[in-house]
This record gives sequence, C-alpha cells and structure tokens, in this order.
Amino acid sequence: MKKIFLTLLLSFAIISCENNKSDISSDYPTIIDESELVELTNKQYEAMNSGDIESVVDMYADDAMWSFPNGVNMEGKDAIRDMLESTTSIWNITSGDDTNYMAMKGTDTNEDGEEFEFHVLLSWGPQTFANDDTSITVPYHSATFFVGEDKKIQWTGAFYDRTKFVEAYDVDPIK
Repeated sequence: MKKIFLTLLLSFAIISCENNKSDISSDYPTIIDESELVELTNKQYEAMNSGDIESVVDMYADDAMWSFPNGVNMEGKDAIRDMLESTTSIWNITSGDDTNYMAMKGTDTNEDGEEFEFHVLLSWGPQTFANDDTSITVPYHSATFFVGEDKKIQWTGAFYDRTKFVEAYDVDPIK
C-alpha cells in the first residue's frame, strides 16, 4: 500500500512539474513554496524535543495517522500521543542541514462529496536520533499531509531503515 501511495504521489509531483504556471485549473497537485510547511514541521520537532507533546498532538487532525516503515500505523491523536510520549523520552531528533524539501497543494473530494484543499511536504535527508548514550543518523524520507485552512496534519509517513533502532531498544516502542 505504501509503495502504491508513494508511486502515485511521486507521479503527481512529476506531472505537476510539466504543467504551465498559467494552468491553475489542473486536476493534479501543484508545486508550491515549501517555507510555510517546513516551518510547521520544524515547530513539530521543536515541541517534540522539548517534551511538549500536547503541542505536537494539537497539530494533528482528530483522525490522523502516522505510518512507520515496519508497517505499524498509529491511528488517532491518542495513539500518536502515546507513541510520542514513549519515543521522545528516548530520543532528541534533528534533521541535517542538507535535508531536501518539496511541497505541493491540491484539492480532493471527501466521502461526502465535499471538496477540500490539502498540502503535502516531502522531505529527505539525514536525520539524527540522539540521547546521552547513543546517536543514530539514518537517511530519512517522510511525507506529511496537511488538510484544512489551519493545516492540521492528516498523515505522516516515515521511511527509513530501522535496524539500528531495533538494536538500540530493549523493547521496540513502535510495534
């Protein structure tokens, strides 16, 4: 499922690059300046690293989901809160200065037939997870979907090699 989703997302990104800027009625997401979405994501990591889990959870839609590369999905704010309370007590997370970003926006229709706007932030680059005993830097890819005027996070997908993490845990908190 994640491979199909990622393939579709990247296809939309490629197709949107081919659109003429004057074609604003495209059915496909369009590339936008990433600054605002990067700022929101940076606020999320700052809150996580400072232990302000409620501020992070407030950034998520009520029915949000966070997907991990081992197939685990945290569904809903309570599950996301529980996961963050566990993982942020273990790690401080920083992105490398050479992290790359691409942002898109588009519209879709929900199951009630109502049109809504969404924004997507793709990021890739080194991410370091550190504590007093260990520092793990991995190539990290993520996709974050924002919905609504207030840009609540609807879905976060994290893609990275978890091998070093599993070795560092006594008990894997993401299972």
